[in-house]
Amino acid sequence: MFETKEDYQLRYIYHTNQHNNAYLIELNLDQYDDLFNSWDGSALDRRELDPELSHFLERASYELPLKDKVELCFYLPESKKDEKMEADSRATIKNNFRMRQFFIDQDLKHNHKKTATYIGMGILFLITAYLIPESQDLSLLISLLMEGLFVGGWVFLWEAFSIFFFGSRELKDKKKRYYRYLDSDIVFKYRK
Repeated sequence: MFETKEDYQLRYIYHTNQHNNAYLIELNLDQYDDLFNSWDGSALDRRELDPELSHFLERASYELPLKDKVELCFYLPESKKDEKMEADSRATIKNNFRMRQFFIDQDLKHNHKKTATYIGMGILFLITAYLIPESQDLSLLISLLMEGLFVGGWVFLWEAFSIFFFGSRELKDKKKRYYRYLDSDIVFKYRK
């Protein structure tokens, strides 16, 4: 029935849509405005998601396997039903995820520039250290400078390695999780 014990446990914690087997991320709201940051005075299509909602959605995304579909399900009082607000809220939520992907892309570009700079600096330091002639007559100061260049070069290269393989990987993973939300259905259900 379920692939793993973890799948079984997650399906016990999160409900699933029986039609498409997507995990349901369910939230109760009193009104549509609860979705958005109350301090944000922008027009609805530009409003930021409520910080607590953002945190909840991010945590839920990391709890659920990336390969599985998710569906956002918001419950509101029936008296608040408004199809225009529903459609506008859906569009705003999707716009928020697109905006976050844009900022992640900016961070990735910044990481790539830093990586290139650190690699260049590391190679420059190491080449400079290798070009200093080795001699028994070198003063202590020149010896310290040479060792400092070697250490600095390797530190720059390690930092470039760290940013490229660890920092960028984290951002790419986060971007995939936002893509999953962009592809997910957003459903509004009403309670009496």
